[in-house]
Amino acid sequence: MVRSVCAGAGKGSQREGGQETAVTFLAIFLLIVGTLLVLIGALVVLVGTFLIAIGVALILAGAALIAVGTFLLVRRLLGADRTRSRSW
Repeated sequence: MVRSVCAGAGKGSQREGGQETAVTFLAIFLLIVGTLLVLIGALVVLVGTFLIAIGVALILAGAALIAVGTFLLVRRLLGADRTRSRSW
């Protein structure tokens, strides 16, 4: 009976060793997947930040063009009135 208990204990140890290997593999797999997710998330944030910066630049450029266009139109309208008032 002692031998059967020892044999059973040996098989249990082998099973635990297999479970430890599976858990180790699972842990490494989860670490790799988690690392990849973090890196992809950081990349998305960087791309989003870059796109936000481009959007802000376009908005500022558009506002500058609107300001210049408005200035030129107002100057032309006021300049035409000034020229007419000076001529007579």
